[in-house]
Formats: sequence, structure tokens, C-alpha cells
Amino acid sequence: MGHLIAKFELIGFECLVNINEQIVPRFVLEFYSQLTFDYNSEGHFVVNFFIQNKSFSLTIEEFGHILKISFEGHVSYTDMWSLDYLAISTPSKGLYKTIPPSPRVIKSLIQTLRQGQVTRTRNKKTVVVNENEILTRKIQNHMKSWVEIIHENVFCLGGHRDHVPTCLCHMLYCIETSTQYNLPFFILKRMERTRNKPKELLPYGMHLTILFNHIASNFPELAIDRYILYDRVMHQLAPHYERKTRSNHGTKRCRDSNPISSFIALNHSSSSHHLDENVDENDEESSHSSTPSLP
Repeated sequence: MGHLIAKFELIGFECLVNINEQIVPRFVLEFYSQLTFDYNSEGHFVVNFFIQNKSFSLTIEEFGHILKISFEGHVSYTDMWSLDYLAISTPSKGLYKTIPPSPRVIKSLIQTLRQGQVTRTRNKKTVVVNENEILTRKIQNHMKSWVEIIHENVFCLGGHRDHVPTCLCHMLYCIETSTQYNLPFFILKRMERTRNKPKELLPYGMHLTILFNHIASNFPELAIDRYILYDRVMHQLAPHYERKTRSNHGTKRCRDSNPISSFIALNHSSSSHHLDENVDENDEESSHSSTPSLP
């Protein structure tokens, strides 16, 4: 564990090991309900949100500073598995311009030596794995704990985990080479993706608790009684509009009228896990109005 923390500290990833916050469901729901993103005149990526009708705008640097996460270095965001997508998932100009390592370089560092074709079994059929897709079981042994930590606290995904996502491969490369990686950029892009897909559960509950505490310390009038802290072991959250969509389609509502407790479910990470509805049980490798400024 000491070696892991030391490696993570070198690029500002130690927050992923140390984070252990309760979750404020009401704040999470309000944060996502009117969440928008843009770039300001200076080219900084900005997140905008409302809490009790007060608007907040944070640059990626301010967001990272509050969460105590390094906001410098390589940038990437894609949902794909193949390393072929890494080059097109990184900004080619502006403040966040990134020249990513080649798939060959990444594979040489994080993957065990491949001899011949690598296959996986899906739907009782053997499938040949693309040479630039990396299976979890082919990750270097000393990196497997890194994969679990990053999966839980950054990707927050359920469903299939037989492949290592492209951006996670990029992060592993950065950890191994002590190269800075802009983690707040990835987190905000993942929030943006979630915001645009209302059927997904809301990620980063524990990280948003840190943001909530920062806001409450600067604007005590916002820290009212309805913001109740819950142990992180119990909550999965879904947006208000998800509930509305379900009710419009004649689906039964939960008997509990509380919009927060209606979405309580078992959860054991920093955020909400969304299990892939299409998980194949036969897949042998699937794992189951004022604008205040913040100092």
C-alpha cells in the first residue's frame, strides 16, 4: 500500500486512496439538475451549477483546487476501449492540448507480454481481442490494485470489467511514468456525459461532499437542515427527470414520496454504480439571482 500511495502522490492521485466521505443526496441532485459546461474567454473549461437559486461557476482549476486534485498534465476523455481512440480523445489545441503516448508505448508499460492472439468468451463464443484493446487479466500484476481504485473512484462503472477503458490505460501510463494527468478534466467530462444521459445514475457522490462543505463554509445560509449526510454505503442516485420519465410510461412509483429516499440502493463506492442492463450472464469475464464567487 505504501508503494501505491507513493506512486499516486507523484501525480496527485492520492485523493483516490484517501477519500472517505459521507454523501449528501440532496446536494448531489441539485448539483446535477441544472449542470452546464462551457469554456470562458480565456479558454478555461468551466462548470456551472445552481444551489438554491444561487449560481456558481468554477474553472477546472478552481474545481480541482477545492477537491484537492491535481489539475495539470495530460487530458483525455473517451468511453472506448481501444487505444486507437486515445489520440482523438485528447484536445489538439488550447490550454488542454495533449500529445498522448502511442498505443505501442502504453502497451509496453502496462500489459503483460502477449503471445499470439488473445481471445475472450462472450455468449459462449470465442472472440479475438483487438491488439489495441487491453483485457483486465493482461494488466501488469502490480497495477491491478490501481485499476480497482481508479475504477471505483473515477470511472464509477458497473457491468463488464473484462476490458480496461482507454482513459484508464492512459492514467496507468501516467502513474507508472510519474506523468501529470488532469483528473478534474476527466471527472467533469464524465459528469457532462452523465448529465446528457438521464437514465444513468449520478457519479462522484463523495467528491461532491467536499464541494458541498466548501460551499457551506463560504455561504453558511445554504447549509440548511435538508442537506442530510448519509454513509456512503447506501446510496445510488438518479435524477428527478428519470423518475418523471418512468412515471410517464406508466411504471409504478416507489411508495416512498421522498424524492431522495426513492432512489436509495446499496452502493459501496464514491458514487453511484450503474449495472449494465445488458450484462450477459454467460460472459465469462464480466464483473458483475446572484452569482457569488468561491475563494
